[in-house]
This record gives sequence, structure tokens and C-alpha cells, in this order.
Amino acid sequence: MTFIHPLLLGGLLLVGIPVLIHLIMQQKPKRLPFAAFRFLMQKARTNQRQLKLRHLLLLTLRMLLIALVCLALARPRVSSGVVDLSARQPVAVALVLDTSMSMEYAVGGKTRLDDAKRRALELLDELPEGSKLAVFDSAEVGGGEWLATATLARERLTGLQLRAANGPLAEAIGQAYRLLHALDDDPEQRQEPMPRFLYVFSDRTRECWDGNRTASLLELRDRSVSKPLAAFVDVGVEQPVDLAVADLELPWQTVPANGRIILRARVQAVGKDVDTELLCRIDGEKHAERKAFKLKAGQNDSITFERRNLPLGLHQAEISLASGDNMPWNNARFATFEVAPARRVLIVSDDPDDAAIWKLALRAGEQKGDPWFDGEVQSTRQAAKLKAGDLARYQAVCLLNVASPEPALWQALREYVAEGGGLAVLPGGDELDLASYQSAEAKQLLPGELRTVVRRPLKEAVAWYEPSFQHPLRGWFADWRKQSDPPVDFVRVPPLTVRYWDVQPGEALTLAVYDDEKKRPAVLERKFDRQQVRGKVLLLTTTFDGRRLDAKSEFQWNDYLSSAFYVSLAKKVVGYLTGDLEDANLNHLCGPPLRLPLPPAGRFPRYVLQGPGLAGQAGLIARKDGQNDLTLHQATQAGNYLLIGGDNQWTTGFSLNVPPAESDLTRVPVEQIEALFGPGSVLPLGHNLDVRSALEGRWTQPVELFPWLMIGLLLFLAVENLLANKFYRQPQTASGEPPLAA
Repeated sequence: MTFIHPLLLGGLLLVGIPVLIHLIMQQKPKRLPFAAFRFLMQKARTNQRQLKLRHLLLLTLRMLLIALVCLALARPRVSSGVVDLSARQPVAVALVLDTSMSMEYAVGGKTRLDDAKRRALELLDELPEGSKLAVFDSAEVGGGEWLATATLARERLTGLQLRAANGPLAEAIGQAYRLLHALDDDPEQRQEPMPRFLYVFSDRTRECWDGNRTASLLELRDRSVSKPLAAFVDVGVEQPVDLAVADLELPWQTVPANGRIILRARVQAVGKDVDTELLCRIDGEKHAERKAFKLKAGQNDSITFERRNLPLGLHQAEISLASGDNMPWNNARFATFEVAPARRVLIVSDDPDDAAIWKLALRAGEQKGDPWFDGEVQSTRQAAKLKAGDLARYQAVCLLNVASPEPALWQALREYVAEGGGLAVLPGGDELDLASYQSAEAKQLLPGELRTVVRRPLKEAVAWYEPSFQHPLRGWFADWRKQSDPPVDFVRVPPLTVRYWDVQPGEALTLAVYDDEKKRPAVLERKFDRQQVRGKVLLLTTTFDGRRLDAKSEFQWNDYLSSAFYVSLAKKVVGYLTGDLEDANLNHLCGPPLRLPLPPAGRFPRYVLQGPGLAGQAGLIARKDGQNDLTLHQATQAGNYLLIGGDNQWTTGFSLNVPPAESDLTRVPVEQIEALFGPGSVLPLGHNLDVRSALEGRWTQPVELFPWLMIGLLLFLAVENLLANKFYRQPQTASGEPPLAA
């Protein structure tokens, strides 16, 4: 039993008042001398016993009257058997519907979302007039509000659609709890609070439920004294059957001309064996490339499509299944990639033969389709004649074993970097002229000052120390570890260095260090004011001209050429300088609005976005003055998109895909949901049972005893008055006067 006003139970102390009044008002017998004293004493005892019995009965009735008054004011409630949704008392109901793409699974031509909306509408029809209603969409982030009428709630329900940009139900459930708790601040609810209910409609797949949020949701649920009763209405399928293109991987989003384009699709079968084909269309080809495959139920496989000789420019692909099934959205995935000319790289060296190995390293992997670079070697004497305008033809410049760069070369490189070029400085050995590298012109570019050469014994050679901070180059080591299984040779056996320059960092960021006692820099990047300098400068502190770690050689510096480390590092350095790590980002997952940076040559007042679900005015985008990027709120569905600026003067593109986890139809254990909503809160409806029938007997509902206590109070009061009049009535004499006391 519970009480709405438990503090009023303190009034039960008033039951002692009748006792006090009885003791105060009790009359003492008078002593009168009388002849027949013995007879009177016997009669007095008899009368006293009757009076005591009457007083005790009246005393009990009056005490019970006071107790009933206190109980009635405290308004006790007891639990009944079931919740009656059709009762007259209005209720507050929050409905949370899962609109993720897994809810597209169809049974009998009806998607899971269609079934969820039908069940929610059934529930609305059962609610009493005057109930408060709110509808939450799992794809929407933000608050919620009570809808003014049931008609608006029905319109909101019927208008819900599948949303590719979605997430777990936890956020929507949290919003619903906050809205229900806000009723505590409503003055109309303080005297007579409405019963509160939360209903969640979902297919109970793994992606819909975030078990890590259970603790925080429990805390939020229990903030109010009036805890909402919750039910999880399961509209899912126990044994689903689905074939999906679960994921699509592009090793490279930018590939060189005549390079190899690789599209690697992962297909998976659920609930049934399959024997079908996978289709690949690039740029809307009429005839798709086909590949047959077979899968057992529960298996997945990777299918690779390769293309060559595509023209320069942007290309978009669609990988799709040849046959449909119950969940169409995951039968296709999309990709955007770019075929670009090889990036031109200028290698400047005192002796062009020293640059031969570096040039070969940049072209390594060309036949495999890796992004590669067109290296051009010039001697220092030739490069001295180059101006900043001449250097603009190259995406990167590598200064390799240049002993004494001239001030004019430093100045040309300074102007080249300011305009967005990339510079890698790879100093030589002891022949290097420190004065040239410490000049005022050099200091405007270099991230640090070269001091002396550190010489270590061969047995004390040091490896690179992997950095722990965040930077685009931070991914080097992770990429190298993932390249193959087992890992590449230099991951198993780290490369060693015995000689390197001791550099004093200036305005620089240290990207990698040697694992020596002082953690001296191995790679540094110059920090520039991006308003003045748009390019990048990297300084590597050991030689890369082919000197080997050889005990017989007086020129030993490192053993980088004894493994794939030399080639890998060369491609990473030049790739970073030419924009590989920043610019090739053409494929995204559906989620928050996409922010697309605009290059200087692609900034126009108006743009047209073409893609799925966009027609007419929906694809028009205006750019404000000074705005250097666009936020594309219109791109919400999975598919290929084109963004066209000006009068077809500039075009770019991208692809959106639903997160692969949405294809996982594994069911969340009931225990995880009941940990939040309580035992028996999951309603497995099947396809015939209605919501009301499923709820019968699930919950208990408090019933107030106030009316019954008031009825009992009136009855006790009537009995008390009747007995009091009867017990204290005095017999009348013939003259109408009460008899005289003896």
C-alpha cells in the first residue's frame, strides 16, 4: 500500500484525544447515606459495569473515526490486478519508434516500421480522452513536446519514415524520460498526477540497443517519484532471411592514370543458402560486370572488382545484388573515386645518382595500382635557375643530399611553399655545410636547426619510437601493421639507425623520434601561420642516398634499404606533402550533415546537389560571402551525389552508405532490455496479437481507497451518534421532567 500524502499519517496521534476527554469528563460517584445501603451498592456495581461497557464502545468508535479521517486525508492506494487502458482517467504516454534501416525488413508486404506504426495507432485508440501524447523518432536528436491533440499524434506517427542517419534508441528514450519527468513541474499534475507510460517499438536488432547506456538511463528513470511504466514492443522477426552487400572497401580513393581501381565488396547471407550474382556498374554503365557467388546461411565472403584504363576525373560505382529480398536497402552500396594524373615530384640533389633510389621508391607499386609519383631529378646547379613559378608545376620538392643550398634556392622554395607546395628536406652526411642550413633564408623554412651528427656504435643502433599524439602521420605505423598478415618485415624487425643529425626544434611539431636516451627527432614538420603559408615542410634527420648499415663502410647511417621501410617511408612522406592523407575523402557514412571543404577554384554563389531524393529546388544550395565550405543538410539517403558549382564550371562528388552494422539482424537478448524496463517488459507480439491483449496482466495499477474510507467514515459516524443518543438518553417522568437523582 502507498500513500499520496504520507505526512498526514501523523494525525493518527489524535486518536488519543477521546481517551483524554473521557478521563477528564468522567464523573465521580456521590456518597449518600441510605437505609437500604447494601441493596444500592449491588445495584451500583451493575450500573457501573453497563456504563463502562458503553463508554468503551463509544471510545473505540470515536478513536476509529479519527483514524479514518487521517487515513482518508493521506489517500492510501493499493495495487489492482491489471492496467485498464480504457479507463476514464487520462494518462501521459510517450511513444518511441525505431526508424533505422533494419526496420525495412518486410513480412507479407509490410515493413517492420509499418507494423510498429500500426501497433502504436492501436494503442492510441485505447487511450482515454484528455491523455497527454508524445511521439519520438530514433533518428532525431533534441527535445520533445506534448502534442496538442490525438489527431496530431496520429499524423506524426503515420508520417514517420525510415532514416539512414540513425542511432541506438537510448537517446530517444532519454528524451522521453525527461519529458515525462517534466510533468512534476506542472501545477495541474501535483494534486492528481497522471499515470505515466513509455512504449518503445523496435525490431530488437543489435544496432538498436546500446547496453552501455543502461546505467545512465536507469538514473534518469528514477529521478521522479512517479516512475513511468515501460514496455518494449518487439515487432522484429525471430528467424530473418536476408542477403546483403554489407560493406564496400576502396583501398585507394584516388588512383593514378592507368592504375588499378579495386572495389572490394563483402556479402553475407542470413537464414538461407544463396546462389546468385553481384553486379558492378561504374558511371551508370548499361552492361554491368557480373560475378557469381554461393554462400551458406551464416557465411560471408569478399568479392573484388578491378578496373583499369578509366579516363581522368571523378567516377562513381554501384555494387548491387542481381536478386531482391525482404530488405532492399542493403542490396547495394556505393563508391566514389578519382583517377588523377601521377603527382609530379622534383628531386634536387648534388649528384643525380644519389636520387636514383628515392625516385625508384616513389614509383614502387605502380603495377599494383598503388598511388604513385612521377619523379624528376635535377642537379643542384640546374635547380638554382628555377623560380617559384617553375616550381609550381610540381606538387612536392625533395631536397636530397644538397650540401650547400644557395640563398636564391631557399628563397624560391620559400615562395613555393607559401603558395601551397610541399617540401621534404633530406640532409646529407658530414659533407653538409651547416652555415647554409643555419642561414636566415633557411630558417624561414626549416622546422629546426641542425647541430651535430650523433654517432652510435653498431651494437647500440636505435629504432624509431612510435609517436602517441594525434596527427595525420600518426597513422603510418597503424597502416603498416595492417598491410599484411603476418606484418611487413620492418614491423617484425624495426629498422635501425646509427648516425643522425641532432636537431634543435624551432617552430615545429615533432612527428617521430629515435628511441635513444634523449628521444631526438626523426621527423619534424614546420608550423606556419596558415593565413600566410599554405604549404608544408618536413625535415628528416638521417640520410636517404643509399648509405647502408654496413660495418665495413665508413658511411654507415642506417639499414632502411634492407627492408621495405625505405620505400614505405618515401611514399608516406611524399604522399603527405602532396595531399594523399587529406584530399581523398570521397566516401562517407550516413549521419550528421556532411561538411564539404571548397577549394579556391570551386567557390561560387550557388551550387546544385544531385543525388537520391533530390529534385527541383531541393538540390539548390547558396554560399555566403567568405564561406569556405558547404554543409549539406540535403544529403541524407544512401547513394552517389554530384555537387556542381557555377555554370558547370566545377564539379565534385561523394558517396553515402548506411553503416554496415545495420545489416546485422542478430537479436538483442531480452535480459538486456529488461535490465532497464523491468521483468516482463518485452512484448513479443508476433503478427496477430494486438498491443492491448499483450499488455493484459503485465502491470499492476494503484487504486485509491479514498472513496471507500469516506463511506466507512460516514457509517462509523452514524453508528457513533446512534449509540451515543441511546446510551445517554434519560427516561421522562409523567410531568416531562427528568427524574431526580437518588
